[in-house]
Amino acid sequence: EGQAQMTIAIAQLADRLQRAVPARNDVPNDYERLAQDAVLQLSQDVPVITTATIQVTAGQATYALPDDFLFEIELGGTPVGDGMVRVIVGDNGLIPIGSDWEETHYIEGEMLRLDPVPTYTAARTLRYAAQHVAVNGVYPRLSENGARVAMLYGQYLALLEQANAVAGDGWAYKIGDESVDKRGQGASIQAQASAALSSYQNALRPLQGHGSQYRQNPYTVGVEV
Repeated sequence: EGQAQMTIAIAQLADRLQRAVPARNDVPNDYERLAQDAVLQLSQDVPVITTATIQVTAGQATYALPDDFLFEIELGGTPVGDGMVRVIVGDNGLIPIGSDWEETHYIEGEMLRLDPVPTYTAARTLRYAAQHVAVNGVYPRLSENGARVAMLYGQYLALLEQANAVAGDGWAYKIGDESVDKRGQGASIQAQASAALSSYQNALRPLQGHGSQYRQNPYTVGVEV
């Protein structure tokens, strides 16, 4: 296999999940959705730390964020210098600005907005936490280990659906020598779901350690790529 990374497809993840938690009475009935939800949860807990170039253009205040954007870490390319002499390094050279000039930026939905409207043109680097986004049904950045961890959460989701489905089946009967007791069924599956969630949380810990220095969101840490 060498150094080439195997690509992980949603269909593969769904198949793994179905083998780990076979359906009970057609529950769950959509393993692909559960697999995608599990990868999304992994993205929230251990986002990929990456960068994108924002091509700032004079007169344009808003810019589209990358499709996989979760939250901002840093927008680089702010003015350099101090005191009365400050400059922006623009595409057409150094642009002097006053000492009282301040720029603020906002994340608004899928857009980044600069205030005031830029009077300069420059390529700026946005450092951000990214989620795993499937391209043609494949997650290009998801490692085999990441897939393994995500599917622990997928098992939790699948078992939770099964536990909820049998929650109303808490009945028992006895006819002569024959007795059937289904009262413990939901609790048993719920216990399996809790165990799967604990396994997922334990598997997260070593992954979260790598990116802690990039933490901005107090509940989220990332992995540098």
